[in-house]
Amino acid sequence: MDNKRLLTPGFINGIDRQLLKNNPVTWSTRIHLALYYGLGLFILLAILSFIVPDDPKNYSRIENWIILLSVISLLAFVFWMVYLLRFNVFKRFGKWGSLDSVKTYSFYFFITLLIVSWPFVPPIVQSIRANAAYTSNELADDINKMNLKLCQLERDSLDLKFQRDTFQVSNRIMGTEKKEIPYDGKDEVINLYGYYYIDTAVLRNKLNSTDSVRKISDSVYIFYECPELQFIYSYSLDDRNEVGILSSMDLYRQTLQTRQIIDKQKLEKEISQLFSKYSYRHGKGSLQINYDSYPDNTQNWEKLNAERIKDKYDLYYVSNSIDNITGKKFRWDEGTIAVCWRVAYYITLALSLLVLIYRHTTRRTFFLSLLSSVVLSILTGLFLAISSSNEGAFFTWAIFYFIIFSVLSATIINARRRSLIPGIGLNLLVFITPFMPLIITASYYSALRKKYEYGFEWEKHKHLFINEKLHYLIAEIGGFILLLVLLATLYQMAYKKWYSLPEQ
Repeated sequence: MDNKRLLTPGFINGIDRQLLKNNPVTWSTRIHLALYYGLGLFILLAILSFIVPDDPKNYSRIENWIILLSVISLLAFVFWMVYLLRFNVFKRFGKWGSLDSVKTYSFYFFITLLIVSWPFVPPIVQSIRANAAYTSNELADDINKMNLKLCQLERDSLDLKFQRDTFQVSNRIMGTEKKEIPYDGKDEVINLYGYYYIDTAVLRNKLNSTDSVRKISDSVYIFYECPELQFIYSYSLDDRNEVGILSSMDLYRQTLQTRQIIDKQKLEKEISQLFSKYSYRHGKGSLQINYDSYPDNTQNWEKLNAERIKDKYDLYYVSNSIDNITGKKFRWDEGTIAVCWRVAYYITLALSLLVLIYRHTTRRTFFLSLLSSVVLSILTGLFLAISSSNEGAFFTWAIFYFIIFSVLSATIINARRRSLIPGIGLNLLVFITPFMPLIITASYYSALRKKYEYGFEWEKHKHLFINEKLHYLIAEIGGFILLLVLLATLYQMAYKKWYSLPEQ
């Protein structure tokens, strides 16, 4: 045992000696060293992520951190594996308790998860820094101020013509149908962009979402759409602030519906301060960036309001900065969290299972098990591709393999020699076990979807799919619990029996 490890304090070496003497099974996992070095690096990464220069307004280069730390995680995993090769209580027929397989696997899983977690630190810290620098209400309020002030400043140059379309309610159609001949009213001829027949459902939706409406008769309506006045906008902020982002119609009513007297010089100063807050290219007191990036567009009056104003004041830089901020602030939404924890979990699960299998079987059997799994995957994929099978066939094959591996493993009970085939079957059985509840659940919903989703009874039976996501989550948790239970009972006994048998 080496007592002079790099940057290891005396108390860690003391724990190392005590574990080796009193609990060699725990010592062999190197859990104490993994906790010390792994948590230490985790904390160091968090500190570095906080102190490294990183303006939330700038484009995120977080993928560089993730790639670098993924490589470091891989190297750390390999380095830990080298330490695991030095001593194995199971293979040396040491004292192995009834729960030692579960205990060692739990340590393997936790250590692997700790190593896998390192690439997630910088993105998490980056989001924390962005949330600390800008609040959602602050962003929404600044966007509203910039749009309002730009509307005031550019009032005389804006095209304020509303787009108009006519809609007539008809019981003869479902949805919307365009009429080519304009409607000729009794009292007036309506000069409109389009004329449409709609049903009552579409009418209700349009009445709830339109900017303005004019009722001509009981069945004919003119809907007015305000010209685009949101020069700066962020979709990410829509449902994540208490201020509310003003729509084009709101901006029109507050600034353009009636002429207002403005102090142009004061207004320009306020706008420039807001621009410089989000774009370092906009100097204080300047409404444009330091160089003319759009020389041909500022006087193009044929362009739409929003595009022309964006070009004139270089608002793309301001919008990009706000998008960069919101991208970091709201990176960890429900969907991203669900994907990331599953990525971390399944990578950890797969690697820790490989470590467990390697520590409980011979080197030859382990690598032949890997080769067998690759060959079976390729052959199964080819068969499914050739037969043009659906997803249900994949789940059926997985269940079939589980049964085959179980039968092969069961032959170990009466075996008199250590045989290669049962050993491979046991290894593959252990690896596929935590996935079986998920596979069975997915197979059930696949069959259910095939039966109802594409038929006329879908609306009648769609309640059967309401808890589908919840059932997948329960299956994932249940699969891990099933693995631990079987490791403490059948799988541990099978490995003990198989490894203790004399070789052929």
